Amino acid sequence: MEIAVYCGKVYSWTDESCKYNSSYPILDYNSVVNWVSSHGEGSFLIFGTDVIPYTLYDYPNRPVSETEIFKFMERGGTIIWVGDTPFYYVDKNGVKEEIFSKGNPFPFIHKNLEHRPVSEKSENTIVGEMLEYDPKESWRPVEAIPSLVPISIVKQGGGILYSTWIYKYEKGEFVRVYDSPYVNAKYVLSLPEKLSKLGIGIRIRNYRKLKDFKMVLPNFKIGVILGKNNVGKTSILEAMAMLDPNNANKIKEFRDRVSNQIAETELYLNGEYYTVKFSDVSSTRNKDAKVLLIYPRENSTVNFDQSILRKVTDLMNKFDPNIFYVYLSAGNEIRVLFNDKTDVSINELGYGYKSLLNFILSYVVYQPKIILIDDLESFALHPELLKQFYDFLLRLDVDLILITTQSSDVYAYLAEKRSDNVRFILINDGKYEVLTSEEVLDRMDYEDLRYTALKLSGEVH
Repeated sequence: MEIAVYCGKVYSWTDESCKYNSSYPILDYNSVVNWVSSHGEGSFLIFGTDVIPYTLYDYPNRPVSETEIFKFMERGGTIIWVGDTPFYYVDKNGVKEEIFSKGNPFPFIHKNLEHRPVSEKSENTIVGEMLEYDPKESWRPVEAIPSLVPISIVKQGGGILYSTWIYKYEKGEFVRVYDSPYVNAKYVLSLPEKLSKLGIGIRIRNYRKLKDFKMVLPNFKIGVILGKNNVGKTSILEAMAMLDPNNANKIKEFRDRVSNQIAETELYLNGEYYTVKFSDVSSTRNKDAKVLLIYPRENSTVNFDQSILRKVTDLMNKFDPNIFYVYLSAGNEIRVLFNDKTDVSINELGYGYKSLLNFILSYVVYQPKIILIDDLESFALHPELLKQFYDFLLRLDVDLILITTQSSDVYAYLAEKRSDNVRFILINDGKYEVLTSEEVLDRMDYEDLRYTALKLSGEVH
């Protein structure tokens, strides 16, 4: 990770980061272009002064995408901007010139260019919490659009504006913090490390027992959630499942209702921000996520055609090479033909095989990016089949899999995979602890993790 600070001769609101004694190299009007042109992925350029040099941004003499600053982001570099409106002024050898009227390089609109605050106080999103941001008054918020990742927001007239945000451009990012004359230089200079450590963030409000539940987690692919009964494990999955409108009816059928009050879920995952507000009668999202929710003892009800079953056959054959073909009978019944010519209905299979087949069918039909499995032990998989199932999950092209369980077998067999893509989340009364596979295996020698979770609130001594 390489970090530099640009300090020009002119500024609009702030030069606080240039006054702070940091160990980062300080770049000027001429040296900044050489640094930027030789850096990209993993590099951070902090603007200590909030007027952009013409050496980096000579628009409209060349297209925005061809300017040095945008080529830097295209290669994976990150810009950190504080102070007045980005790209409003350009510095031409110490002379400040207004440039914004010639074109906005962003695909979104600033909602206030007057010299006054829009809101005396902004509030953090889950991303702001992850970055440990201290929200202040907001002067230069922008419209809320799905392609932006909000750090802090302001609520105005029943709507939401993004006060501070992350704009992803090609491989890189433009990070905008402190959209007011106030700047905490020490925090700004700490941002590259905080940004490089961003993992998974989940916040759930007003859903059943989860009044304001937050988890800031490292990046992983499979997470196993453990905790006592009625602690909110299933509620976490359901609140996340509401990021996909297809899950509302499933939750309503399982629970008899979704929520009798307006609940909210936020998720930050793999650089994407998702949010939904929902109740029994309505739901609104910034964008849809493809989420597959699996309840205990659930039969697949997805619609599919014969071509889907060819893919299902290929995947089932990895678990049992004796399976010759999965097909749909004339009576629309799923049947399995084995190599020895045994031909059985899905309902005649053992429950473990039936659960596995239903899961694979749902996965192939829906192609989710997030999979949520409640009570995996209800799949009734034999230990060897469970181990194979974990290998299968680790190979899937998905962003996140969360599993809840009360079974020591479920977490023990997964821990034995010793995968860096796996974490174990113990929760109790709003508190949580995250363990690696190695930490779980060490503790298993003397303690059951289900009792370890109780210690989070002092229930077990």
